[in-house]
Amino acid sequence: MHQTSDIVSIEFPEKYSLRPQDASSAQYLRWSHGQLQYAARLLASGLRDQGLRAGQPIATYLPNGMEWAVTFRAASILRCPFVPLNPRGVANVAEVEHMLKTSGARAIIAGDADIAAKLASAVPDLISAMSIRAVPQQKSNTALESWINFYELFKSGKDAEDWDEDRPHDSPMDSPVQSEDDEVAVIVFTSGTTSLAKGGLHTNASVGNSLLSQAMALRLTPSHRTCCHMPNHHIAGINIALGFMIVGGCTVFPSASFDPAASLRAIDQERCTNLPSVPAILQAIAAHPSASSTDTSSLRNIELGATTILLEHRRLCWTGLRCKSMTNSYAATEAVPITTAFFDTRTAEVVSVGSVVDGARVRICAPDTRQPVPRGEAGEMHISGAHLIQGYLGGFSAKSFYDDEHGRWFMTGDQGIMANDGTVTISGRYKDLIIRGGENIAPAAIEAVLDAKLKIQAQVVGVRSEEAGEVPVAIIQQQNDNTLPTAEIRKILVAALGPAFVPENFYILQDLGLKDYPRTSSGKVRKVELKEIVQKHEDSLAEEEPAAKVSGVTVDDLIKLWRKLLGVDVSPESSVGDFADSITSMRFRNMVKRNLGVDITIEEIIEAGTVQKQAELLSSRSNTKSLPPGLDVKREGPPDTDDVAITLGEPAVMAQIKEQVAEAITPLGFSWDEDVEDVLPSWDLGYEVFGNVAGTAKVNHRMAITTKQADVDELYAALRIAIDHHAMQRSFELKGANGEPTMRVIMRSNDKWFKYAVGNIEAVDQPQDLVKLLYDGVHFREVDQPYPSFLVKVAKVNSTGKSGLIWALQHSAFDGLALSSFLDDLDALLASPSTPLRAHVPYKAWADTYFLHRTSPAASRAVNRQIQRLSNLTSQTPSLFPQLPSDYNPHATAAHRKTYFAPKISVSLPYLSSLRSQHSIPPFILIKAALAFFLASKTNTSTAIFSQNENGRTWPFLEPWMQTSLPDCMDLAGPTLERTLQIIPIPTKTSSSNNKPTAVLQFLKSLKSKQDSEAPDVHAPWNLIRSGLAQKISPPAQDLFDLASMSTCLNYLPVRTKDGELLYEAMEYHQTKANCETAWLYNCWIEGDGKEMRLWNQVLADEEVVTREQAREWAREVMEWAEWLQDKENWEKDVGERVK
Repeated sequence: MHQTSDIVSIEFPEKYSLRPQDASSAQYLRWSHGQLQYAARLLASGLRDQGLRAGQPIATYLPNGMEWAVTFRAASILRCPFVPLNPRGVANVAEVEHMLKTSGARAIIAGDADIAAKLASAVPDLISAMSIRAVPQQKSNTALESWINFYELFKSGKDAEDWDEDRPHDSPMDSPVQSEDDEVAVIVFTSGTTSLAKGGLHTNASVGNSLLSQAMALRLTPSHRTCCHMPNHHIAGINIALGFMIVGGCTVFPSASFDPAASLRAIDQERCTNLPSVPAILQAIAAHPSASSTDTSSLRNIELGATTILLEHRRLCWTGLRCKSMTNSYAATEAVPITTAFFDTRTAEVVSVGSVVDGARVRICAPDTRQPVPRGEAGEMHISGAHLIQGYLGGFSAKSFYDDEHGRWFMTGDQGIMANDGTVTISGRYKDLIIRGGENIAPAAIEAVLDAKLKIQAQVVGVRSEEAGEVPVAIIQQQNDNTLPTAEIRKILVAALGPAFVPENFYILQDLGLKDYPRTSSGKVRKVELKEIVQKHEDSLAEEEPAAKVSGVTVDDLIKLWRKLLGVDVSPESSVGDFADSITSMRFRNMVKRNLGVDITIEEIIEAGTVQKQAELLSSRSNTKSLPPGLDVKREGPPDTDDVAITLGEPAVMAQIKEQVAEAITPLGFSWDEDVEDVLPSWDLGYEVFGNVAGTAKVNHRMAITTKQADVDELYAALRIAIDHHAMQRSFELKGANGEPTMRVIMRSNDKWFKYAVGNIEAVDQPQDLVKLLYDGVHFREVDQPYPSFLVKVAKVNSTGKSGLIWALQHSAFDGLALSSFLDDLDALLASPSTPLRAHVPYKAWADTYFLHRTSPAASRAVNRQIQRLSNLTSQTPSLFPQLPSDYNPHATAAHRKTYFAPKISVSLPYLSSLRSQHSIPPFILIKAALAFFLASKTNTSTAIFSQNENGRTWPFLEPWMQTSLPDCMDLAGPTLERTLQIIPIPTKTSSSNNKPTAVLQFLKSLKSKQDSEAPDVHAPWNLIRSGLAQKISPPAQDLFDLASMSTCLNYLPVRTKDGELLYEAMEYHQTKANCETAWLYNCWIEGDGKEMRLWNQVLADEEVVTREQAREWAREVMEWAEWLQDKENWEKDVGERVK
């Protein structure tokens, strides 16, 4: 860097280097390269004579002008890091203190006496500790007596006439600058759109190479003159100011800070050839009244960058300033430039940011990895080269840098695509991406369509959505007479991008009380701040929503809701499928419930078809049912005999329970009177399958989760509220007074319980370090009775500065739906701590109902029907798969179990939605059929035997009319999971009756019919089925029932994913470790919006029975069956042929 400055001053000593203008004076200064070098050496000598030494940073709060350029060169001569700061930022005390402290500045130069006085007042201790305090021109101010002006510094450095040519060459005035390439030359603080800025350490090498690369990329020569109105505390402003000088060109400072009139005068009077800009600056210049009359014929190129360049910006270069050429570039504070491309402003559309410049390197990697993606695919921009900074002050964000055989790399956080020809397109910031129902929505894509097709200048941000996580909202700069109605805008966006990209709402800046978007000093829109403003506006509107309606529902009611939700005009005959996907339907369902007080399912919304039919359906219903009186009673003290169902009203049994509970919990610091809220019975499956093995060897799940924004304290606060709403998460498991079934002791949601269940562990460096703790056998050791259902460990995650947790949760206390409900509540609280959680249906009501009716006539009928279905079980031994070892013990202790999750795999099922819509075949039936065919093929028999998990979300053993008077079990805060044993005949050429062919559709429909007929009996008590088989069939039948139940199990999961990963707004799920009572558990789920559907599976298996290779291969074979069965071309084919 020093060499280029010295060479330029020698080769072009009298050529103008600087032309600072002063709008208040007709005269202004012109400096040659030689004069600039002369003044810089004087200032360097003066600073040294005042005690400044090499390596001591110089902080400046200088406006654009010769003072800045002279100080920069003086710092370079002294080998002192140059720290340019924003003169307009002196009022931000926290920022000033942060930058001066972290930079370690020993000298400070303020633009004028006013700035100096503000600094002295803002951070007096820091300013007084500076070795040098200077201003270019000091006015009379007694508070600034300790500040020195440039005249005094120049004089201290001695006049040119007094320089002694024989002076030893250790003086900075005239000795060549000898420095190392890796010395820090400039500390540039990021413009930062969120928290306090980071200081980027640019070295001599990175600055020098940046300037040379820029000169080559822009094809600069000594004849080029730039209008330098960019902020001098940003890397772009620094590069522009210095870059034209190093080629012997000219830098014109039109004004101390950006002023469009001054910039236009500079172009005219100084015949500027280049105009560096960001869109905001370009628009301000083009909109100025004198722009049309200014002679801009000298302009050869307009350099744009820093944000998305839209078609309108390209047009302005030509229509506003008559410049034929523009460049679109990509750069960052950490390295500049990286890519550049030239465009003809009269014809070309701006799409890419060009090709990689000399000296730089770019790779596009999968997010959060270092693995390059194929060309044409989106990924995170990683940059490298001689331009790259050394790092950040204090090692901040060190994880953003890494080294490999190709050099040092920086992960930018920008999403980009590299085409086959090497040109790069930037899609936006990953942190700005809107995740709508798992789909990544790039705001830049919406903004580009609004600009190109509608000439609307807008910014798009994401706001919270209960149903979709986030939805886009557009903020339009200004409304004009030609702006189309919102409905028309939506139609155009749907046609161009699809319904997911249509903004939820459109606001103009005035709606939000804004005159302009919040911006950084370089003109970038602060999207994080804008997002907060929009979110507050949306929240305020939500608070004004009317109270729930209590009368009938009309078509007009629904039309208003659809219009409010989507901004589209609908009619009574409008087909919902034309404008609503599954997430939109979910949001509409919640609006109906909230505004009209009536329940409707997503399936009913879709099946109703039209708005008219939706209204007819809703009008036939009463309002949403509240909890019946007595269903959720909050008592002050502990439960008594009448409160505990398992006592059957016997005080003696209650006394035994109380004694047993007290004996178990007292050593843990709890008491019956203060801490016990309830005692519940367990249901058969929870006791027999999930809960009959001591301690954490029982079937349990351990999970690792991190937060996206919440720190440790915020995570603790969210957990406290979520656990309060989910009683099973604060329970112990105990054996009942008579040995079985077990009972659940619900503890009160107080500080004592929370401190017991939720603890902290040492901070971890990376999220994956939390995952490792799931397997270390330390944080969740096996414990004696009582067995806690939920234990949590919270930790800080150093790499993100946020928090994370690991937990162990017993399966006898939850099922998939209950866990999803808990996670959704926790996620909502982390996203917005003030979120009011809706009350869930209390689990006690269901558990007591199950226990009290377990031996009722209805339960007995269900048990007998189940036994009848299994009557031929003993003849089906050859159909068991996988075959279990004779000594197999599915209840081995945790230390001896070797269960594992196989890798997730998926397959596209394009005809799945057609099966449902045309033939009423739900996805689960297809998967069940695929598993059945797979098992039969493995055993070479005509029968498939496996167990099947059922959600059990009905009130057990009650008549239908009784169930309708109770709340919907789908919102129960606890487990209702049941398991049934399936025996499915498989049609083959030899097994089909009369050898008649069985078509695929015929088989699927018969399987659905079988499923529907068995559904009412899912709650048949597991233990009564087992004992009934032994009594009514034979003792071996019970043994075979147990064996078959532990071989293969189908587990259809109620989860929402994107690319197989669970979706949350404020959390990130990492991994689950699970014990398994089944040798081969086929976990599966469907992903998609009804149009594009995928089947995912992740098998959980016992390594003693199933090798990892087998688990992967078997899962793949099941998917092949599913793919074949759903294919429309095969619906009428004979399944027997396929089985054969």
